[in-house]
Amino acid sequence: MGQFSSAHEVPDPFEPTSPRASAGLRAPPWSNHRANRIAAVGHPADIRPIRPLFGYPKGAVEKGQQSSENHKGRFYRGLLGTGSRVDMSKFLVVDDEPADLALLEQLLRRQGHDVVTARTGAEGVELAARHCPDVVLLDILLPDRSGLEVYGQIREVDGKVPIVFVTASGSSTTAIEAMRLGALDYLTKPLNVAEVKRVIERALEVRRMSSSPVTVDPPQSEPEDGDVIIGRSPPMQQVYKAIGMVASQDVTVLIRGESGTGKELVARALYQFSKRAEGPFLAVNCAAIPETLLESELFGHEKGAFTGADRRRIGKFEQCNGGTLFLDEIGDMTPLLQSKILRVLQDQRFERLGGNETIQTDVRVIAATHRDLEAMVAKGAFREDLYYRLNGYTISLPPLRERGDDLQLLADHFLRQANRDLGKDIQGIAPEAMEALSRYQWPGNVRELQNVIRQAVLKTTGPVLLADFLPEHIVRAAAGAKDEPSPAAAWLDHLIDEKMRSGSCRIYDEVIGRVEEQLIRRLLHHTGGDKLEAIKRLGANPACLRSSAALDLLDPGGAAAQLAELIRPGMTMERIEKEAIRRALVQTGGRRTEAAQILGLSVRTLQRKIKEYELEDVGRDPSGQ
Repeated sequence: MGQFSSAHEVPDPFEPTSPRASAGLRAPPWSNHRANRIAAVGHPADIRPIRPLFGYPKGAVEKGQQSSENHKGRFYRGLLGTGSRVDMSKFLVVDDEPADLALLEQLLRRQGHDVVTARTGAEGVELAARHCPDVVLLDILLPDRSGLEVYGQIREVDGKVPIVFVTASGSSTTAIEAMRLGALDYLTKPLNVAEVKRVIERALEVRRMSSSPVTVDPPQSEPEDGDVIIGRSPPMQQVYKAIGMVASQDVTVLIRGESGTGKELVARALYQFSKRAEGPFLAVNCAAIPETLLESELFGHEKGAFTGADRRRIGKFEQCNGGTLFLDEIGDMTPLLQSKILRVLQDQRFERLGGNETIQTDVRVIAATHRDLEAMVAKGAFREDLYYRLNGYTISLPPLRERGDDLQLLADHFLRQANRDLGKDIQGIAPEAMEALSRYQWPGNVRELQNVIRQAVLKTTGPVLLADFLPEHIVRAAAGAKDEPSPAAAWLDHLIDEKMRSGSCRIYDEVIGRVEEQLIRRLLHHTGGDKLEAIKRLGANPACLRSSAALDLLDPGGAAAQLAELIRPGMTMERIEKEAIRRALVQTGGRRTEAAQILGLSVRTLQRKIKEYELEDVGRDPSGQ
C-alpha cells in the first residue's frame, strides 16, 4: 500500500541524533523543545514573535492554547524567502522503481512538501482520489497498466491537477501522446535533480494559477486562500463590469496596463468565470523567453528541428487544447511569431517547429501588454491585423496613482497579508506613513506597493507601521512632492514671471488668453475635433473668451481661420458677428444670397442682421451699378 509521508515526520535536523548535530552544528536556543525552556525562565515575549519562523513543540502554549502537535517554522520549511505566502503542497509519486521513488520522495520532502507514494497504477488512482494531490509524478511503465491509462483515470478525479510523466526513454511515444492530451511535462531517467526541481516549481505555479481562486472586489472579510482583486474606485468598477461581461464569452481578450497593475489576476479571473474553467490554464511570458525558445514553447518542435532538439516537444497551444492560454507581454513578440499567432487565432491550426503536420487545437487566448500597441502598429513593429484580432475585447487596468482611495484598501490588505506571512501583529499604518504612500507616484504600481509594505512590516518593531520604516526613496519622493508645485502650477508661475519681466501692461489678458488656449486645445483633443461638443463641454460662450483660439470654436466651418488676423481677443459675440457679415458682404460684392450661403444663414436672417448692424451699404458699388 502507498504510504503518506508528512513533512512533520522528517527528523529534526537540530536533534542530537541528526546529521547536522553530529557534524557539530548547534541548535539555536529557540528550536523545537527549547521554546518552553525560554518561556519558563520568564521571557515569553522574546520567543513568541519568532515561533512562526522557527516553530514550536507539542505542549507549547500558542495563542492561549496548548499545542497538540509539533509545528515546524518557516525557516525549517524553506518558505521565508519566497516573498509571498506559500503553503505546503502535496505530491503523488507513482513509480515501481524503488530507487527512483526514493529519490523523488526525498527531494520533495526536503523542500517541505507532503508526499504520497504508490508502486502500481491502481494504487495511484486510489491515492489520487483520497488525498487530492497538487501535483502528480507518474511513471510511464507500471506493472499493472500503462501510465497513459492511469493518466486518464486521474484526470477524471481532478481535471486540473498538473501531471508530469517519468520515462526511461526520451522518445517515448506514450509520453508524447500524454503531453498532447494535456500533461504538463515529462522527465527522463536517469533523473537530473536540477531538472526535477525546475519542473516541480513550474508544476506548482501552474497549479496555483489554475486552482487558486481569484476573488473580485471582496466584501469586508477577505478569503484566507487565493488571491484578491481589490478596489472600489470608478476605474476598477469598470474593470469588474468588463470581467463579468466577457468572461463567459469565448472571445479573445486583450488586457492592457502598466507593469504591476494586476494583469495576470484579471486573466485568471476571466478563466475561472469562463466556460473553460474545468480545462487547463497555462501562462507564457513572451518577454522572458528568447525568440527561438518561445516559438518552441508555444508551438512545440520535432526532433532535430534545431541544435539540441533531441526529442519531440509538445507546445502550449497543443497542451492547452480545450483550455485557456495567457500570453503575457505579447507586445514583446517578434514579427515572425506574430504571424504564427495570427494564424492560430484565425483558424486554430499550426505546425510544430521543424514539422509538416498541421495540428488542430481549441484554445481561448487571453493576451496582455504594457506597451502602446497603436504606436507600434504605426511604426511597423506590430502587425496591424494581429492587433485587431487580439482587440476583440479590451480591458484597461488603471495605474495605482489614478485609483484614489484604493491605495488605502490595498495597503491595509497587504499589511494583513504580511502579518500572516511573517508572524507579525501590526495593527495599522500611521497617518504620516499613509500620507507618504499617497504622495508617491508608484511606477511599479500594485506590485511595488506590496513589496514596500512587506519591507516595512519586516522593519516595524511596534504595533503601528510608522513612516520611519518605509523605504527611503518613498519618504524622499513624498517630501519632494510636498514642497514642489505641480507641473501645471510651475508652468503658470513661469508664464506670469515671463510677462512681468517683459514689462507688459496687459498681463491679465495675456495670461488668461494662454490658459484659454491650453483649455481649448485639450477640449478639442478630448472631443476628437468636434467643435460643437467642445463648446458644450466648455460651459461658457466662446465669444466672451479672450484668446484667438476661441475663433476655432465659433466657426466650425473653418472661416474663422481667415478672420483670425482681423479679430482681436476680447471681442464680444456681436462685434465678431458684425465683422463676419461685413467680410462676407465685401467678398460677394454685396450679393446677399451668396453672403448668406457663406455665413450659413437664411437670406431673411441676414437681411435683418444687416439692418441691425447698419451694414446696408457694405459691398455695394458706390456708383450704384
